[in-house]
Amino acid sequence: MNPTPSVFRDARAILGESLVLDDTAAAPAMLWCDISAGLLHRSVLAGDPAGADDSVLALPAPLASFHLASIGGEPGYVASLGDRVVLADASGAIVRELAAIDHAHPGLRLNEGKVDPVGRWVTGSMDLTRGEPDGAFYSVGPEGGARVIAGGLGTANGLEWSLDGSRVYFTDTGVETIYTGDYSADGEITDVEVFHRGEMHDGLVIDADGWLWSAVYGGGVVVRYDPDGVERERHVFPVPNLTSVAFSGSTLYVTSARENLTEEQLRAHPLSGAVFALETTTTGRSARVFVSA
Repeated sequence: MNPTPSVFRDARAILGESLVLDDTAAAPAMLWCDISAGLLHRSVLAGDPAGADDSVLALPAPLASFHLASIGGEPGYVASLGDRVVLADASGAIVRELAAIDHAHPGLRLNEGKVDPVGRWVTGSMDLTRGEPDGAFYSVGPEGGARVIAGGLGTANGLEWSLDGSRVYFTDTGVETIYTGDYSADGEITDVEVFHRGEMHDGLVIDADGWLWSAVYGGGVVVRYDPDGVERERHVFPVPNLTSVAFSGSTLYVTSARENLTEEQLRAHPLSGAVFALETTTTGRSARVFVSA
């Protein structure tokens, strides 16, 4: 029997996303953001389930994604906003713009982002208005500037890398597909192929066994795939819109969203916008840190 998800935080987020484990502090925490509100939450793992021990930073909305950063040796964050990538200090104040993204039209914004195996920030864009495949993935190094490493995507999402860093996985949620390709030391993506197709895959995370977990937006499930793309586990959650996944030890944390739900749907799924915890039989790995001078 599959374990039952529990509520880690009943946050009522508009669009919860970008889970990041911070296990470097005295009180380890799961970090996540509410994209639409521009809020970065620090939820202490051993804290009050109601959030009394949590802290919240405000950045310019939309706060599409973020990760831990070391800025001149001081702790902070790298973050993708609507059309730029920035560095922010521990208080959430922006200290530097790393890259400005020249979107094809005003209906695009940045979306998913993660630190790659050699320390670059990789972030994708999505089309909010036309539904056309005019989004892309960008690579941003510690020195700044952005270059396109994959294009032709409607909703660039769900970044993750194999345990040895030689392969990248990413999703295009709009076409219900997880892709995989070779990933070079220079951050180039080649020989892209379909890994799995058929559901609105959003966030991805790889476990210590090299198996991939995917949060399905609109489907209310998290699915685990083996390295050949074969489904091995399926876990049902009490909300439809699941967005991001990350491990702390053997616990998988999952964010969700209230956006795009009708009042009737919200009454049927009152925990929408919560962060959930699911006990698993595997573990994850520590989050990477973006290092900038």
